[in-house]
Order: sequence, then structure tokens, then C-alpha cells
Amino acid sequence: MKNLYSSDLTKSTYDAIIIGSGVGGLTTAVFLAKAGKKVLVLEKHYVPGGFTHTFKRKKFEWDVGLHYVGQVNLKNNLMRKAFDYLSDGKLKWTDMGEIYDQTIIDGTTYNFKKGRVNQINQMIEYFPEEENAIRKYYQLIEKIGSSYTTFFSERTMPFWLSKTVGYFMRRNFYKYSQQTTAEVLKSLTTNQKLIAVLCAQCGNYGLAPNESSFAIHGMIVEHFIEGGNYPVGGASSIHKKLIDVIEKNKGIVAIKAEVKNIIIENNKAIGVEMANGDKLYSKAVVSNAGAHNTFNKLISKSIQKEENTIALNKVKPSVSHVCIYVGLDASDEALKLPKYNIWLFDNYQIDHSQNHHLNTKNSSSPITYISFPSAKDPDWEKKHPGTATIQVLGSFPYAWMKEWEECKWQKRGEEYEKKKEEIKNDLLEKLLKTLPHIKDKIEMCELSTPLSTRHFSNYSNGEIYGLEHTPARFNLLQLRAITNYKNLFLTGQDIVCVGVGAAMFSGLITSIAILKRNLLWKVIRYKVVD
Repeated sequence: MKNLYSSDLTKSTYDAIIIGSGVGGLTTAVFLAKAGKKVLVLEKHYVPGGFTHTFKRKKFEWDVGLHYVGQVNLKNNLMRKAFDYLSDGKLKWTDMGEIYDQTIIDGTTYNFKKGRVNQINQMIEYFPEEENAIRKYYQLIEKIGSSYTTFFSERTMPFWLSKTVGYFMRRNFYKYSQQTTAEVLKSLTTNQKLIAVLCAQCGNYGLAPNESSFAIHGMIVEHFIEGGNYPVGGASSIHKKLIDVIEKNKGIVAIKAEVKNIIIENNKAIGVEMANGDKLYSKAVVSNAGAHNTFNKLISKSIQKEENTIALNKVKPSVSHVCIYVGLDASDEALKLPKYNIWLFDNYQIDHSQNHHLNTKNSSSPITYISFPSAKDPDWEKKHPGTATIQVLGSFPYAWMKEWEECKWQKRGEEYEKKKEEIKNDLLEKLLKTLPHIKDKIEMCELSTPLSTRHFSNYSNGEIYGLEHTPARFNLLQLRAITNYKNLFLTGQDIVCVGVGAAMFSGLITSIAILKRNLLWKVIRYKVVD
């Protein structure tokens, strides 16, 4: 197996050891390797890439976490330039079209169109009497877009510097992050239908409007407002292209490489201890394992710092999910499957419905997300002719699966399988209600649960969005690249926010903190050579 971990890796000392091969970890590795540093990336799973990896069943293949990315269709946008730099220009993107998200609420359809002006005009067409509120809303979205760069740049600073100038870099962002999405929207309009439509993408960050920070809502809307895009060749193209660049620059990525703990001596990170007892040493350790995992699990309890654990543990993990992976014995073209995503809502009372769901055991998710990965990928038909794939996701609290968490994967017993069948049928029913014509073309349908996510991602509660994106989350000064252990750094979505683009920028932030260089100039000046 390529990249399989070997104890021979203990024979070297590294400039940086990176725990986890998600996008944040790989991005950090690319920047450091291109700077001439000796880099080792350690991945517990048997495939790299975090939530950009894919899996196969028979003649089908699905991504597990990436469904679309914004801004990369704009060649001069920093997001696009960064991915070009990281992949040496090899990562290609395809546009999802004029509509990138569609929401169906209580049977009524609303489209999210590409382009700020187009989207505003579309919303005004749906709600002509709310034009003033709609325009004010999109003005706020734009303001958030101009405030978060400074906020997250502050996270490259050490604590002592943050205490002196950090507040001034955070305060504009705090105007938005300390209010909930519901509070802001209710200050603009009393029209519950409009509020529900504007919140239709809340599944992208996993919180209902009455709990989510308006900052995360605004960042997600702003990220996609110029359209959705998908990596050519599927989600795995991202990690494959980045690993190629790491290895080209003499870095190493090792799989089935479980880290037991970070070795810290005299408040200084000096390496890691592996699950098999191996010890590897480095000048810096970078954790892409999530803030909770890093401070609660990877650091020995005897040297854990309360200012980290107490503050972090007040912010809960994001909600977990269930997903069915559907394989179809017909092409996307034959079935007329869209490239855009579909968000299904039972009704316009998003907060009430989601709160009821989360507090009613084994209830059905009132928010359902349908994605068409094969329709988005122009390479799909070449590799998998005459087939198509669909994914259907819904929220499902981890506590409802907890009784089976100690059971081995694929050996959790009859009751677990019965519960899976119930969930699968519920999601399948919602899919077929939306697309009834595909029923006879379904060749396979497989369900993943929060336990699947826990098994493969190592997140204790099967979460995929890291820490909950509440107002309290954005107050945590511990969510920064530099920790209060010397030479221990964080990267990944927890130090920015949810999403592949945010994870990528976390790697940039962490690399700037380690190298103490303005890497933005390298990114901005980079040009793709065709």
C-alpha cells in the first residue's frame, strides 16, 4: 500500500510533523515543503485527504465531505490563486451553472442564482414587498466579507501580541459574530418565509438561525454568492494534487499512522508518540486533528492547561449527520439530474423544527440536503459510463447512536442494522418524493451514520463541522495558529470556520505563523503556466 507508515520514519528528525491529512494539514505541508522544510504528514485513516477523500462500491464512487466550493471560478480571487499555488496549477474546477443551490420549502421552490445582483433581483422577485429588507441584508453580507480577513489574520499572532492589538483587529468582525442569524434577520423583516429562504443554506454550517453566529452565516453566503464549483475528477483530486506537490518538494505523507500523543517537554512540543510506541521528533508539531482532540486527547492530562480545556469545552461539537449514497444504473444526462444542490425543508419554521428534531429521539431531520456529485464532475462519464450518483444527508445527533459506539465497525448487531434501515428508508423516501423518476434506476443504496464518521475521522461525536459556529465560538482566543505550548501549532477548520476553502486558509495562516513570512505575496504573484 502506497504511503503506508513505517517505523523507518523514526530514523529522521523533521522540521515539522503534521497530524492529520485534511486540507488544513496538507496546505500547511505544501507551504512548509515549498519553503524547503522537511515535512512529515501522519494520517490515521488508510486513505489521506480528510473530508476530501472518496470511497468506492462496485462501479460507483462518492465524496464524503466536499460538495461544492465558492470563488475558485474567479481567476484573480485569492481562493483560486491559493489553490493554484498549492497544486502547482494542476487542480481544475468546473462551474455548477447559473443556479448552484435550490431550496424547496413546504413544496415551494426557490433558486439561488450565481452573481450578487442576480441573486438580489431573484429574491426581490420572490418577495417584491421586501425589497428594502433584502437589499439591507445583502449589504450586511458584503460587510462581513470585508471584515473577516483582518479578524483571521490576527490568529497568526502570539498571545502576548494579541492582548495588545488583537482587539482592534477583531472588533469590526465582532459586530456580526456576536449576534445570532435570527436576531439580525428579525431586525430586518418580520416575513418568516423570507427569513427561512435566506437561511436555506444553514445546513452548510449545521446550526439553526436562533443559535448560529450571523458571521458564519454571512461568510457562507458570501463565499458562494458568485457561484458554486466542483473539482474536476471529484473531491479526491484536491488531496491528490496537494500530495503530489508535497512529495515533489521531498515531504512525506504516511497513512495508517495513528498518533497517540504529542510529546511536550518543558512546555515545548518536540515530537509525537505513535500508537505503536514509535517516537518521532521535530522542530514543530502541527495538529490538524481539531481543537477538542488536540487539547483534550493528544496532550497528556498532567500537562493540559485549563485555559485551553475549560474554555474550549464550553463550545460543543457541531451536529452529526446521516447520509445515503445512491448508485444509479443510468447516466446523469439520461436522468436529467442537476448540478445544483437541493435543500429540502418540511416548513418555514426552521428554528422550531430543528429544535424539536434535536430534542426528540430518532426523529427525522427537518432539513435534507441532496447532492449530485457525478453530474457536477465532467470526468465522471469517461470513468463511469452509464452511471450516476446521489447523496442525501440529514442531521442526526450522535447521542442517538452512542449505545453502539464501542462495537466494531460492520459488527454492531441486529438492532443497529434495523435502525440503519429505518434511517435509510426515510432519506430514500425524501429523495424519491423529489425525483420520483429515478426509482427504477437505483442499483445500490448505502447509509453512513455518525459512528461511521467517528470511525474514519476520529471526531468523538461524529461531527463534520468541528466546533459549533455559535457567537461564543468566535470569542475563543485559543482557536489560533499559535498555542500556549512552544512549537505546537493548530490548523484546520476550527481556527477559521467550516468548509474546504476555510480549511485551506487555515493552512496559510498556520504557515505564516511558523515561517514568520508574508506568504500572501507568493500566492498573489503565482501564475499558472498552461
